[in-house]
Amino acid sequence: MMTDKIKLSIVIVNWNAYDLLRQCLNSFLFNGFNDYLEVIIVDNGSTDGSVEKIKKEFPCVMVLENSSNMGFARANNQAIKVAGGEYILLLNSDTMIQHGRIFEKWVKFMDLHPEAAASGCRLIFPDGSHQVGDAGFKPSLSTVMNHCFFLSRAFPCFFKGLFLSYGRLKNVIEVDWVSGAALLIRKSVLSKVGLLDEGTFMFAEDIEWGCRVKALGYKIFYLPCLEIVHLQGGSSKRQSEQAIFSFLWLENLRRLYFFYHKNQPTIFYDLIMHSGFLLRCFIYYVGFLIKSDRRMKVKSEKMFNYFKYRTRELRDINVR
Repeated sequence: MMTDKIKLSIVIVNWNAYDLLRQCLNSFLFNGFNDYLEVIIVDNGSTDGSVEKIKKEFPCVMVLENSSNMGFARANNQAIKVAGGEYILLLNSDTMIQHGRIFEKWVKFMDLHPEAAASGCRLIFPDGSHQVGDAGFKPSLSTVMNHCFFLSRAFPCFFKGLFLSYGRLKNVIEVDWVSGAALLIRKSVLSKVGLLDEGTFMFAEDIEWGCRVKALGYKIFYLPCLEIVHLQGGSSKRQSEQAIFSFLWLENLRRLYFFYHKNQPTIFYDLIMHSGFLLRCFIYYVGFLIKSDRRMKVKSEKMFNYFKYRTRELRDINVR
């Protein structure tokens, strides 16, 4: 698989998710682009036999072993440091490649657009629906408010939100960040941009990295014509674990917001987020009553749990 010139290095972090990782690797490893591709797996101290299974079933991939869970950012940085590709793709283990030529098309886009430091693709659920959170804009009062009050969803061409909310976007657009579940970056810019922030164990490090790339004058593009299935949270097998990870994401997002807006009072951000959670809770529950769709009820309960969690955290901060 190794050649004199590797075009693309694919980096996948694994933690006790071999079945998902195996599915991911089998979805792209033999699609014809392999002469210019290397795959680096970073195992974060898995106890499910992942390392042994990877080496046996996929001897063509490079495996970096950690004795414990080092987190998403640190593990990816390990691989980036040894990657030989002109481009580096961070890819989640719970993704599946449905279109065999996606990497070839993705790399070709970057070759044709030297102004692009990074790019992302459209993430979809297995049923083909768009997965909100695959790209977006820098956290600010306006982007957070546009997201929380559905302005960016109702009028995406006029209101930039924290996340892209287009029903179906046809053209390539410039964004501030793309999801770390499938993030392609030009290796040559890393000498100026730096690696992922290892101060963030996991979640929202992709937003910080993207904003850092943009701050240095580079461009990031979202390519809606390219799609990858993302099972989202597939590596966390229990609902309780997924809830913990969601709360961690909220904490990191809040911390990131205040990193960019040190002089703004916290009350505005918190009020907008709290109001947004309650509004979503109400809308989803009304949807459940009208359509009897249990998924709407689950979404409503999730939003209310977010509201309760943030209220409790803020109360504890004020007490301290």
